[in-house]
Amino acid sequence: MSPISRRSFIPILGTALLGAASLSLGKKELIINNNSSSIKPARLKRGDTIAICAPAGAMENSNDIDKFKVILESLGLNVKVGENIPKRFGYFSASDQERASEFMSFISDDEVHGIFFIRGGWGCARILDIIDFDEIQANPKVIMGFSDITSLLNAITAKTGLVTFHGPGGNSTWNDYSVNYIRQLIFEGKKVKYKNLQSDHSITTYSNGIVTGELFGGNLSILCSLIGSKYLPEWKGKILFIEDVMEEPYRIDRMLFQLKLSGLLDEVNGVILGSFRKCTPKEPEKSFTLEQVFEQHFSTFNKPVFYGAQIGHVRDKFTLPIGVIASMNASSGTITLVEPSVV
Repeated sequence: MSPISRRSFIPILGTALLGAASLSLGKKELIINNNSSSIKPARLKRGDTIAICAPAGAMENSNDIDKFKVILESLGLNVKVGENIPKRFGYFSASDQERASEFMSFISDDEVHGIFFIRGGWGCARILDIIDFDEIQANPKVIMGFSDITSLLNAITAKTGLVTFHGPGGNSTWNDYSVNYIRQLIFEGKKVKYKNLQSDHSITTYSNGIVTGELFGGNLSILCSLIGSKYLPEWKGKILFIEDVMEEPYRIDRMLFQLKLSGLLDEVNGVILGSFRKCTPKEPEKSFTLEQVFEQHFSTFNKPVFYGAQIGHVRDKFTLPIGVIASMNASSGTITLVEPSVV
């Protein structure tokens, strides 16, 4: 299968020269931040258009799309709905070519300011070889999702430098808690400080310290499936955040060892453990608890690590930018952005 780009959809209208810092695209400008060498998408504002895409699993509940449209419209956004969303092709929304094609069509659409996803599931890794990263870099826009979308987000940021966003999808909760972080981060361009409320998951610190680095991460299972591929960053100096859902402790243990044996944990500056919802053993009398697994891996880790951040498959969630410099304080269980994520 060959890569899919804008040229698959519209005639070539002209050429442009990419300079060291910006690429002129009509009203668009590709801005490379000098501090982190990242490309920041334009912040969202009322009247902007969001495309809803299904690059992975098929939609399970037909009401989800209508509910998601209402949520986005309440934020003052216009909505375009991908044609693949109501379809089903096995456990995917459509074939690999169709899913990649639709995603790239939204990337190339000048009327679309951001791309959100109806759900995760499985399938994004299957389209990484057939999407056009040069085209994505030339058309920077807000791209947000989580779970299986982890592979798409990290690959885009690693390959292009475009900041992407680990945040809720269409079948997630969009309550005031979650929306507040989206507003601060993507609409207002604030250097957000992430801190659990007293009613949130408690923070457990396994190794104290304060470090700074670029945020990368997402779903642990998905990240492990990409180790050894060309779609993850060089991990030296990064801050890794991970989360998962419905994985037994022995599986979390196995995946953490994969991170260790691959050398990834030797490279990062620190580790943030988010929500690991329903990661309980089926036979507790024969298993370690999740917390015991974390203790075994991180109690003697010589870099900052804390557990409990509101990241992942949890009702009240943070939206984190991938590819943005942040500071993590393992003692207080906080994350603070050093720079804005949008321009």
